[in-house]
Amino acid sequence: MSNVHRVFEEITLNNGLVEEYAGFESFWGTVKEKQIKDGNLLGWFVWKVDPKSNDNQPWTDYIVLNVFANKSQMDKMNSKDAEWWNKYIKSAHKGKTKRSVIKKYLKETTDNKYRKKSVTYTVKGLGVILTEQAAPQEGTKAVYRGIEQLNYDYVDFELNYFKPWHEATSSRLYWEVNEILSRSDNAYKPVTHTIFEIVNPDVSSNNENLSFTDQMMIKYGVASRKEHGRLDLELMNWRWN
Repeated sequence: MSNVHRVFEEITLNNGLVEEYAGFESFWGTVKEKQIKDGNLLGWFVWKVDPKSNDNQPWTDYIVLNVFANKSQMDKMNSKDAEWWNKYIKSAHKGKTKRSVIKKYLKETTDNKYRKKSVTYTVKGLGVILTEQAAPQEGTKAVYRGIEQLNYDYVDFELNYFKPWHEATSSRLYWEVNEILSRSDNAYKPVTHTIFEIVNPDVSSNNENLSFTDQMMIKYGVASRKEHGRLDLELMNWRWN
């Protein structure tokens, strides 16, 4: 089991702001860099959603992910008020960014210029696969899945069968399963867990010639969960420790 906590924010943009939004998140990237350096954050990632996702019906435009080492680190950041953040943002950009630019982005943050809709899920990591090939780089492709646990065997199947399977076959460059601890009031209620993964493009998913045991494990493992949609993502910006 992991102590890592993550906050997924699903962001739907106001119309016509895609290009400006990239600059806005780059501004915040400098702040996230300072958070990581100060020991207040493990990582920060901005993922763009492929509009063809979920059978051409994606429910959001971007996923912004903040990764914390543990609950204590996350709670510490969540406790900071607007005045603290204003000072911290200015400190992060001191000597790097013009005051007029800082003022502009602070106002856009306060005015919530970009977000038409924001949905958040706070999750606890249950298991992870992290390979060297998963090092962040622009254009990295990933998949984000919303999962509903259908019986109490679900997590055991993920951690004790599917995780070792992915490791043995090298089918995933990165894989994580998370339990949803809390969500914003406007969030989707049926999902209980999330899976976030980077599939290895060099390994084909071949389920032929499986043993009877593997066939049964896959059958009952899949029956322990229900997928409520998936998003195909592309990495746009990040900071990582």
